[in-house]
Amino acid sequence: MEKINFEFDFSSKWFQTPGYLFCKVPDCVKEETEQLLQEVEEGKHEVEDFRSRLAGHLQKETSLPILPKLRYLVESLAYEYDKIFLNGKTAVHHFYTKEKFIEGWEYKLDSLWVNYAKKHDFNPLHNHSGLYSFVIWVKIPYDLEKELSVYPANENQTSLFSFRYTDSLGEICTDTINLDKFSEWNMVFFPAKLHHSVNPFYTSDGTRISISGNVFSYLKNEK
Repeated sequence: MEKINFEFDFSSKWFQTPGYLFCKVPDCVKEETEQLLQEVEEGKHEVEDFRSRLAGHLQKETSLPILPKLRYLVESLAYEYDKIFLNGKTAVHHFYTKEKFIEGWEYKLDSLWVNYAKKHDFNPLHNHSGLYSFVIWVKIPYDLEKELSVYPANENQTSLFSFRYTDSLGEICTDTINLDKFSEWNMVFFPAKLHHSVNPFYTSDGTRISISGNVFSYLKNEK
């Protein structure tokens, strides 16, 4: 067979899939939040049972008052996400007419809640309302190595947090985040429609505590 050898030019184009932001919660936000959770436990704030509004298979999930430092952190991350993943555009530009958009809009942390997960509790695959969501891990009561040793499964995901999304070929992809005591006061910030789940843990009688919330957009002249 005759050997064929010639030069040719080509270029490549990657599909872009936005991901998530990772943040270590600043000390001032941690202190504010710890104080809030303590006051909620002492009954100093009126909170609402959120279990009927959420996907979690947990015995306790309640609303939380939105305090200023956490609000500032979350809303700031929304604008940073736009810069990093949307090339400086915004997640809301298609929501409003050009005239309304130019008049001005803003991101607002609209809902906040706390999750108390016991042994065997879990959050099935789900997504959120709004434009952006986040999770802050407050307390992780188990050792990751012990958790992963419970089941010798292939691609073991015991106790892990997972994102799931489809790639350009339609394959379902999973991105997992290990959770242990070193994850406490870590935070992930992501598009609200990005599906995610939290798997159960088995080796501790403690409580896994996390805080979540949703960010929406509002026109600045809206009442």
